[in-house]
Amino acid sequence: MHKNYLNILLLVVYHFSFGQLKPIEVSYFYPKNEASFNSINDVISFDYESKKYGKTTMIVHSTGTFGSFDFIFKKKILKLTRTINFKNVSVEEEYNMATKKWKTTENSNTYPPKTEKAIDTTTYSTHHLYAIILAYDHGGVVEKVLFQDFGNEIYWPEFDYKNCSISDENKDGIPEFYLTYMGNSDGLDAKPLKQIIYSFANKKLEKSKATAYFPAGNEEDTFHIEYDINWKKLHKAIQTKSQKIINQHK
Repeated sequence: MHKNYLNILLLVVYHFSFGQLKPIEVSYFYPKNEASFNSINDVISFDYESKKYGKTTMIVHSTGTFGSFDFIFKKKILKLTRTINFKNVSVEEEYNMATKKWKTTENSNTYPPKTEKAIDTTTYSTHHLYAIILAYDHGGVVEKVLFQDFGNEIYWPEFDYKNCSISDENKDGIPEFYLTYMGNSDGLDAKPLKQIIYSFANKKLEKSKATAYFPAGNEEDTFHIEYDINWKKLHKAIQTKSQKIINQHK
């Protein structure tokens, strides 16, 4: 009798709790919104840990029944070079981080006459990518996840910002964190698009991953997607969003 009463009580509490769930609220902040973010946040600043992880390029903030979170995206630039193409010559330059000026490299061609205009300029960035998930807790923040990718000069990774987000696809009041980034190609190897999802399981964030490979010149390559074991365990609604993001690129 006592056990049955306890089970009924737990069931009532469960339905009451989840019946009060509200949709999570999500806000996006970019460098142009730095002052706005800092004015409403007295715990961290927009340039959180910039010396360690580099410049903040975007912050996704969410609040809901499950708590408040910041999904912070970082890009730490190590080196910038560029190629300036003129009609008959190309000039190589490197950016000096200290002087904040461009200077021709040691083996570069010399500039043509100043009257000749450049046809185009291509800039190359050697950088590290970081993404951090912070949870607000008792007036402070706790770092829950640190993502990092140092794949430069192998496949030149860049965040796909429009497809990096926080949402609650399965409507359980608990947010999922979607991180999407693309790698480039040398013209032969397939271009990878990586879709990482951080979702709560057993009170901690668990990483799931889908990687899509886009042919980039090798005739033997075909478009295909690889899913890890955690991705295959995700709720159907979460999988659907992940696949939708990949199909946008396809």
